[in-house]
Amino acid sequence: MSAWLRALLSVNLLLLGFVLTTQAHAAPPDQKPRAVPSTLRDRALAEGEVRVLVELALPSGRITESALASQARAAYRQEITDTASRVLSRLATHQHRVLRRYLTSPLIALRVGPSALKALDASGLPVKRVIEDRIHKPVLWDSVPLIGADQAWAAGFDGAGRVVAVIDSGVDSAHPFLAGKVVEEACYSTTSGSQSTTLCPNGADEQVGPGAGVNCPLEAEGCWHGTHVAGIVAGDGTPLDLPIWGVGRGSSIMSVQVFSRINSFLDCGGAPPCLGAFTSDILAALERVYVLRTTHDFAAVNMSLGGGLFSSACDDEPYKPFIDNLRAAGIATVVASGNDGATNQLSAPACVSSAVSAPTPSARWRAAGRWRPPTWRAPGPS
Repeated sequence: MSAWLRALLSVNLLLLGFVLTTQAHAAPPDQKPRAVPSTLRDRALAEGEVRVLVELALPSGRITESALASQARAAYRQEITDTASRVLSRLATHQHRVLRRYLTSPLIALRVGPSALKALDASGLPVKRVIEDRIHKPVLWDSVPLIGADQAWAAGFDGAGRVVAVIDSGVDSAHPFLAGKVVEEACYSTTSGSQSTTLCPNGADEQVGPGAGVNCPLEAEGCWHGTHVAGIVAGDGTPLDLPIWGVGRGSSIMSVQVFSRINSFLDCGGAPPCLGAFTSDILAALERVYVLRTTHDFAAVNMSLGGGLFSSACDDEPYKPFIDNLRAAGIATVVASGNDGATNQLSAPACVSSAVSAPTPSARWRAAGRWRPPTWRAPGPS
């Protein structure tokens, strides 16, 4: 056998060995990485059910409506509907409850038992990942602003004609400081087994229209928070003969109540009940603002709530496509940092890169690597 033939045979044998070895260790072509983390599976087994957000894997691979031309958006929304229906049909024989379906982002909010979680992990199902539907708490801003707003008013910028959506614990629209200010209302708050109880006025998990965004019952600690924030945003002391105003004293308010009464000692971090807002309800509120973007001239969305701490941008959080949609429509999403004294971390959703994060001026910040500090300072003492 010639030298070149022996060399060629050796190369082919090596290549064959590599191919066979690779095939022996490769995963079956229909096997996908697990979509459900073990922590959720364990919790479902221990508690019987868990609240989750299911991110759908659309055939097109798209995740944000704002990236599409307007004529392509109807097809995108239909793709979300069809993919969600396919997933839900596979859950028909398993313990589950649909909490929220979204129009503009490929997500479904569910309450599921162990067998449903296992089904969501099955190969061939268009599910990208399954994450916990977390609870967020109100984040308090310290005081009335001392930020030179009067200079902006003198220059003719007082927010007149614009609307700020306050996604919070609801607003007391009958308060004299907010007389005539609330022009749109909604509520997204859920009863979820023994874990939580809705605080929507109609007793359902969703309500839109006049009266829907009223503050939750004041005997629940924190239910004054949304009214307080709305006053900072757009309050007018004229009916009270007081020389005090909100920062955007000429603006109006859309009140969206997203908090539920949490009945779990573990979720409250102490004796229940307490206030908490599920991620799924916050997302529904953000989507509602986006849907109404041609009805009202929104300047911004305000969210004084948060959960978790992140030392880098959290763009894998489910808020990102909703905030991106609003940003593409010219609506800023302003979120309290919720850092609780941390100097290089933000809570979600303030940590989303397309959000405008706002700490109180008393917070001390330093950049960590490429991680950005909060974008603005919120009203409060320095």
